[in-house]
Amino acid sequence: MPSIAQSLTVLILLGWVTPAAAGTAFENTAICRSAVAVVTDRDPKLVQAKDADDGVVALTYARPVDNFVFAYRCRIDGDRVVWGDNPGRWRDGPKDAKVSFEVVGSDRLRIVINRPKGKPVEQLFDRELNEVH
Repeated sequence: MPSIAQSLTVLILLGWVTPAAAGTAFENTAICRSAVAVVTDRDPKLVQAKDADDGVVALTYARPVDNFVFAYRCRIDGDRVVWGDNPGRWRDGPKDAKVSFEVVGSDRLRIVINRPKGKPVEQLFDRELNEVH
C-alpha cells in the first residue's frame, strides 16, 4: 500500500502535467495547421503541413481562386505557437500577436490569438480539424 507521501507526490506531479504532455497531445503538424489557419483566416483543411528535420513544421496553402501557394513555417514553444512566412521573419516580437494553444479534453484543440491591440480571438477544433466554434 503506498504511503501518503507517495500518493501526494503522484498527485502533485499529475497536477503539473499539462494535457498536451499527458498523452492526449495533438501532433505539431495539427497544432500548426490550426494556428496558421486561424491567423490567416483560412480553412485548416486547405493548409498542408509537414514536419521538418529541425523541429519546424513547413506549411503551405494554395489559394483556390488561382492556386497561388503561400508558404509558412511554425514551431511549438511550450503552449505557444510561433509562426512566420517562408521566407520571412518569425512572428515572435513584442508587437506581434501571441498565438497559443490548449488541448481541451482529449479530442479538441483551442487556438487563442492575443493581439497587442484588440480582443483575443479563439477557435476550437476537433481532432479532425473541423471547426467546432
